[in-house]
Amino acid sequence: MLKSLNFSQLLSFDLYDLAKVTLQIYDHCPVNKCEFQSFVEDVRESLDSYELTFQRRVISCVMERKTLQASKRDEAYIAFYRFVEASCHRASKRHSVLGAELLSVLQKHAWHTKSDGYQRQSTCLPILIRELELHHIELIEQLGASDWFDELARAQNEFDDLSDEKKIGAFKEISVRETRPLLESSLRSLFWITDRLYQSAPTEELGYVVHNLNNVVRKLTNRVEKEVCTEVFTGVGS
Repeated sequence: MLKSLNFSQLLSFDLYDLAKVTLQIYDHCPVNKCEFQSFVEDVRESLDSYELTFQRRVISCVMERKTLQASKRDEAYIAFYRFVEASCHRASKRHSVLGAELLSVLQKHAWHTKSDGYQRQSTCLPILIRELELHHIELIEQLGASDWFDELARAQNEFDDLSDEKKIGAFKEISVRETRPLLESSLRSLFWITDRLYQSAPTEELGYVVHNLNNVVRKLTNRVEKEVCTEVFTGVGS
């Protein structure tokens, strides 16, 4: 089974390295490539676009913070959406009905990262949050999803605050903050289909892919955890 990964914890160069290594793993794996080809090519195409912006060295301190905040916002949205979606399958009739009702609201505002792009997402998500705050807070509370929604709303507010900082709008060409969501989405899709196929048919070839991907994710996760621990203990000692 593939280890989970929170993309918002990865700096721009970490995500770049992850994508490069991932492509190397799939390009050299003996597994039937027909099952993954379209997903692998999506990653390759997204990485090409990301690499162009990444290598321009326009990732200022502010831009990097906004890029990471956009990823944090995306992770919060995924967490909230999946909690609501999972609630539809609860044994409790009350929770399943509430979940289905709230899911229909989310689906009404749904976007697709690959086809709709960064700008549509940046427009749709604030509209969705506003509608939920105005008309569906009670439904969210009854479902027990308040904490999940609060994290999403907070992540969006922090993203908006960064948008107000100077020079954020100075880059007229496509930038990392627009290409990164595409790369994250294509990697999520590739990891998802790999994990599903491995769980349904755990072949030796797929095991090779999963093992190597888990090693990469483990190294990234361990580094992030060490940095978090360092920050915590530094704060305690100061």
